[in-house]
Amino acid sequence: MLDKLENLFLGSVDKSLLFVIMSLLFLGLIMVYSASLPFPTDNERHLFWNQMRGHPLHLFLGLLILSFFLLVPTEVLRSLSGALFALGLGLLLCVALLQFFGGQEFMRDGAVRSIPFGSITLQPAELMKFFAILFAAAYAIRRNERIRDSLIHGIAPIGSLMVVLITLLLYQPDLGSTIVITLTVGAILFLGGMNLRVFVPLFLGLCSFFVLMIVITPWRLQRLVSFVTPCDQEFSATSGYQLCAALLAFGNGGLLGTGLGTGVAKLDYLPLPHTDFIFAVIGEELGFVGISIVLAGFYYLIKRSIEIGRTAMSQDRIFAGLVAQGIGFWIGVQAFIHAGVNTGILPTKGLTLPFISYGGSSMLVVCIAMGVVLRIDMENKFYLKNE
Repeated sequence: MLDKLENLFLGSVDKSLLFVIMSLLFLGLIMVYSASLPFPTDNERHLFWNQMRGHPLHLFLGLLILSFFLLVPTEVLRSLSGALFALGLGLLLCVALLQFFGGQEFMRDGAVRSIPFGSITLQPAELMKFFAILFAAAYAIRRNERIRDSLIHGIAPIGSLMVVLITLLLYQPDLGSTIVITLTVGAILFLGGMNLRVFVPLFLGLCSFFVLMIVITPWRLQRLVSFVTPCDQEFSATSGYQLCAALLAFGNGGLLGTGLGTGVAKLDYLPLPHTDFIFAVIGEELGFVGISIVLAGFYYLIKRSIEIGRTAMSQDRIFAGLVAQGIGFWIGVQAFIHAGVNTGILPTKGLTLPFISYGGSSMLVVCIAMGVVLRIDMENKFYLKNE
């Protein structure tokens, strides 16, 4: 009976959504390869595996874990939401301890964000993006009456946990993940029934907090000032050089791009072209047409996630609905911030582009999330057939 049920489920996978997910993943494989092309004198990195830094393995594992989560009922995720959130906090605490006791030994790009396990690393902040969605969705259902009417009684329990989470993230420091997770949790609580009288003061308070974090941190404030005119002589060699190089890459790409592998910005002009600035590499090599197709893919993915969530909520499957919409919101916010930073719409902030940027933890988490969204859609169709 269970085998028949799962066969029915697997036959109802949203093929259009799956096609978009696979397209973005394989575009990422191509662009990470292109963004990592070595200099002619760098013989060691001419080896494919060294050049790709294990990205094909990340993709393979991501597809495996996506397939696995097609078989995990959403009620199982709901029952584990609290334990997974606690696990995420524990892993973030481990990162904080590594930074406190290890110092420079574990520092990468001015921060300690990963836990090393031999030759591989785990970045808990990426896992926490998904765990926080599950926890917030379960909390919104469990405390529904309170979040509707009371800022103190409704928000204080999850708010205190969020303060711990934010503190651990900012200690790394990782303001980008802090913003993404906080906005996503707020959106889920609002969709879960939070009253505007509760939501508006909370939202304004969070905005004030993030502005304060920028103002009191000299290097963040410098980035904010320089992003208006990053290519001015005053900033082009300091806080504005990343954005200036990205804008030059877009300008070089034009409408149709220079062609795959032929961009020059990645040749030691553009920092982190395979992660934080891969959108600029796409703009240079595939042009305006290429980035428009990528953004259209993200638009469809976000739109379908929200539609799947709304369908689940119409069937009174509130947890599943909040999770699907939360995942859509998270992917949308992170993709917008990444694209905004690369194009100069937003101040420079390091965030990967979901599905496309290099990063094992990021790849695994977005594949888990998409497996869950596809599972929720399959459950929607199953319940619709059995009404």
